[in-house]
Amino acid sequence: MEQLPKATVQQFIKSITNGDMKCSNEFVTQVMSMAKEYIQQVSDQANTICLENGKKTISGEFFYKAIQKLRLEGQIQFLKEIEEEIKEEVNVKNQNKARFQDEDHLRQLEEQQKELYEKAKLENNKHIVDDEDNSKPRKTLNLQFDQEEEDPQ
Repeated sequence: MEQLPKATVQQFIKSITNGDMKCSNEFVTQVMSMAKEYIQQVSDQANTICLENGKKTISGEFFYKAIQKLRLEGQIQFLKEIEEEIKEEVNVKNQNKARFQDEDHLRQLEEQQKELYEKAKLENNKHIVDDEDNSKPRKTLNLQFDQEEEDPQ
């Protein structure tokens, strides 16, 4: 079985300890070994329960049954809380993704972008007077971008 990525485990440990604690390589290796063993035990047990139920897909239901069968019931409440947090994160990501698929929202963003572009263009095209000689304007950039026009279909 493959090892968990050491850098990922180190980063996880660092986030848990808020970066305040240094960890030896031995500690990181032990955490990696224990996490691997935990994943292997739970997956194996969940797979067995799944097959006993005549199913081919391991679901969350089988995960929790495996946790119970391994006599780790004390973890279930904590794991369910984590599951809810993950579901919320996924829901927020899906909502944000949906916002960028909403044509009205995209039109609003495009209008805002055009307004900002025009505002920046006006600011950039103003003549800035040199501090030393008030009558001598500095060179200014004249930004012009070709904007693609939508092809009416």
